[in-house]
Amino acid sequence: MRALPVSLAGIGGAVLLTATLLVAPASAQPTTVAGLLAYYYDLSAQAELVNEQLLTVQEQLTAQQQASAAATKAADDAKAKADALRTKATAAQDVDRVADVLSSRSDLDALSAFATSTSPDDLVGKLEAASLVAHLTNSPREGDAALAAAENAETKAVAAAKEAQDLEAKVTASANDVQQRRTTLDSQITEVRGALDSLTPEQRSLLNGIEDYDSSDVVIPGGNAGTVLQFALGQLGKPYLWGAVGPDSYDCSGLVQTAFHHAGVNLPRVSREQATVGRKVARANVRAGDLIFFYQPVHHVAIAIDGTRAVHAPSFGEDVKISNIDNIGPITVIRRVMP
Repeated sequence: MRALPVSLAGIGGAVLLTATLLVAPASAQPTTVAGLLAYYYDLSAQAELVNEQLLTVQEQLTAQQQASAAATKAADDAKAKADALRTKATAAQDVDRVADVLSSRSDLDALSAFATSTSPDDLVGKLEAASLVAHLTNSPREGDAALAAAENAETKAVAAAKEAQDLEAKVTASANDVQQRRTTLDSQITEVRGALDSLTPEQRSLLNGIEDYDSSDVVIPGGNAGTVLQFALGQLGKPYLWGAVGPDSYDCSGLVQTAFHHAGVNLPRVSREQATVGRKVARANVRAGDLIFFYQPVHHVAIAIDGTRAVHAPSFGEDVKISNIDNIGPITVIRRVMP
């Protein structure tokens, strides 16, 4: 569960215990502002993890669909080649049968043709027949080995296509399962967010300024880090949306990927993979443009503004904003992608 922001956690216990909600979501147990907010953060963290899983499995599904289509085409091509060779083999068998019929006639050789001919025309006919028999019976059968190889390739290609299709079906089922979990979390978060939005002015005052900072005093550095930060800060206020990479909405890793793309740096799509890029940086050495990754396994990322603040797309129901680095969540690793 995400740690409570310092400004809320530091409020007197008596106030928190007595600050009950006007609207309590049916699926949530908390009855205090602090409890509800903690529950909201917990659901948000779960949702981010599921979203990253969905993005990953969707990438796997796309790759598997391409592999399945390629395997199916290979099987179709192999079958077509085998069919063509089978047609040729059938024709060769027909030729053999003709040769057998002709060779059974005792007079179809040159000597017997001269001996048995009754006229010049009869002689010419028998000589032509004798030549045909010689050609058919003396020509070696070709293509048997090629046909056997083609049929073997066809069998293997069809099996490979079936295996690819089965794997595609499994990945599709996995994607559908993750999508269902995401939909369930979406519903739960909407319910909790509605409760937060229904707080009284007094209750809402407890939440004011918890993690929101403005950008008026931000110093943009030069170079690529400045380009990244300038772009990310230009997205402040745009809504979080699962799977979005802009320009109107973002998820956490989508904001990072797009911001770095503007600086000419191509990053992986999901935060878990982004966390493997660049070199590791200690918390005390964080500077503008560094990437800060949260939770285990990694499923949230923010871009450092300085040693204290970061810009990020928080979670469902929130907008891109500036937050205190240490209040976003437990830090897993910090990476510096650009020198």
